[in-house]
Amino acid sequence: MMMFLPCAGSACRLNDMLARMKVPILGMAQGATPMTRRMPPPPEAQPSAEQAFERAYAARFAEYHLAWSVFFVGHMADLRTHFDDLEDALLLAAFGLGPLAEKLRRSRREGDAEGLIYGKRPASEGWTNARRLAEVTGIPRETVRRKLERFRRRGWVEQTDDRSWRMALLPDGSAPLAADMKAANAEFVARLARLMAEFKRIEGAGPG
Repeated sequence: MMMFLPCAGSACRLNDMLARMKVPILGMAQGATPMTRRMPPPPEAQPSAEQAFERAYAARFAEYHLAWSVFFVGHMADLRTHFDDLEDALLLAAFGLGPLAEKLRRSRREGDAEGLIYGKRPASEGWTNARRLAEVTGIPRETVRRKLERFRRRGWVEQTDDRSWRMALLPDGSAPLAADMKAANAEFVARLARLMAEFKRIEGAGPG
């Protein structure tokens, strides 16, 4: 049985609305004003993937950071076997940002998954200049210029008429830099795979 209480003004309008919705007003004292149901508090916002990882890393710092440190030290040691100066590795990594980003955009646009494979013809030779590379890496501009010239002598990069730099390509579209760095890239991927597997193991183990 539905009970609708005597009311006046806005309370009556609320009663009328509830009556039309066939919602009973139960358990109220005579003359009481109908009360709207208290809404539950909004659910707590879910943390982003980055926030969730940061929390997990903090909670199990020793495990996560040991795994990362083993990866980082090993990777730096690998790079020292390929470069006389680790700044060379940093500069080449920065140089490759443009070609890699363009390769990814083109692959997504054209649906060409094979274009993402290491060593395939880059979508762009990565036009850039010493000033931009100095800004990205923090290496002084004059040092960047000297290093780029050394890379040019090794056949990795070339300078254009407007003094910009781009990745050097052979007539078949392959990049000598990619060929020369193939072993270093394989070492990196193997170490990265071990790091990701260890992070996954730590995550799956839960709080210890």
